[in-house]
Amino acid sequence: MAGHDAPTTPGGGGTPVSGTPVSGGTGRRRDRRPRDLQAQPFPAVPPGAASDPAAQRETLALLRQWAERDAEAAIDWYLHDKRLKRIGSRLLQGLAIAFAVAGTAVPLGTAASGGSGQGWGYVLLAVAAGCKGFDHFFGLSAAWMRDISVAHALRTELNAVRLEWAADVLRAGPGSDDPRLPLDRQELERQLALIARLAGAVRGHIEGETADWQADFTSTLSQLHGQGALPGVER
Repeated sequence: MAGHDAPTTPGGGGTPVSGTPVSGGTGRRRDRRPRDLQAQPFPAVPPGAASDPAAQRETLALLRQWAERDAEAAIDWYLHDKRLKRIGSRLLQGLAIAFAVAGTAVPLGTAASGGSGQGWGYVLLAVAAGCKGFDHFFGLSAAWMRDISVAHALRTELNAVRLEWAADVLRAGPGSDDPRLPLDRQELERQLALIARLAGAVRGHIEGETADWQADFTSTLSQLHGQGALPGVER
């Protein structure tokens, strides 16, 4: 999870009209997925946005499109990452259980048949412990849970912002979407606040998840150094 910068840019799309939901990017399959979340270019402000009502609405639509695609791309990244972590975690957990059962059953079976399989039992139990340790050191299970939490939190925030935006447009009444008329000042402030809220939520969740990953990784390294599992650094 290290190296999070910003959400990756999804595929292009048309500029939405103010009040029209922007189609999400999570339903599209990409041929290549970047390892880390990458910065998405900030949209250019059209000329005359401060004085021309049409340019003002276009700017607002571009900003909303940027914020929503930012969120959708982050959700897509975490859901994809979750699948990889889930596979690794379940595989290691399954192997740990299988080797632990075998490490207990083999000595009992060989003892019942008059043989001696205690040595193999220790080997299998050690392999089971190694699978658990591998999962703990690389944090696959913990990262899987973090990916789920962040993706769900971002989806909840995105849906809440879209709902509030739609409600604001409906409250504005007929004629509010006329590109020849400037937006009401209060309506403009509310919609800008929603865009800022969504963009801030995306950054906050990504930075929080990255900080949790760094804390878990540092803690694991400290435990391994304390137990003598890793060599110390000579100074």
